[in-house]
Amino acid sequence: MKALGVSLSHFGYYQGVLALLFAFGSVLFGLVMRHFKPKKALQVNNYIFMFSLLSMAWVTIVNSTNPIWITLAFIPFVIGQIIPSTILYPLCLNFISDAKGRISALITGGRLVLCALSLQFAGFIYQGSFQHIGMIILPFILLSVVTLFKVIREDTIVKEES
Repeated sequence: MKALGVSLSHFGYYQGVLALLFAFGSVLFGLVMRHFKPKKALQVNNYIFMFSLLSMAWVTIVNSTNPIWITLAFIPFVIGQIIPSTILYPLCLNFISDAKGRISALITGGRLVLCALSLQFAGFIYQGSFQHIGMIILPFILLSVVTLFKVIREDTIVKEES
């Protein structure tokens, strides 16, 4: 906020747009997901992640100080998180049917630990520009693309006829 000269209220607007987009998109996709084959939806989603990688790379390379451009670069990444979380989370819970609680705790705990470590690392290398944050986010988006590609190729996880 300080480096980009964004007030607290405007920061809330930028973050609110991303949160609202994720919430609205999750509800919308949850309502219409029965019309899509999971494997096809995940394939389309991987293209969204690739576009996200490009948009975030652009904002990082040019070292943008415009909070609107940075927020716009985040939008494809936020949209890209909707489909996998709607399709893959329930599948993960069903890997071991009598261990749903433990699997849910493992997923949630793993996500929180990864977020905490990433934020700590970001705080360590942050030097006043978005470029440093972008360099942390880009590998995570790339990891999302690679992981999702492997999930799509694995027929035992997501079946074409599902």
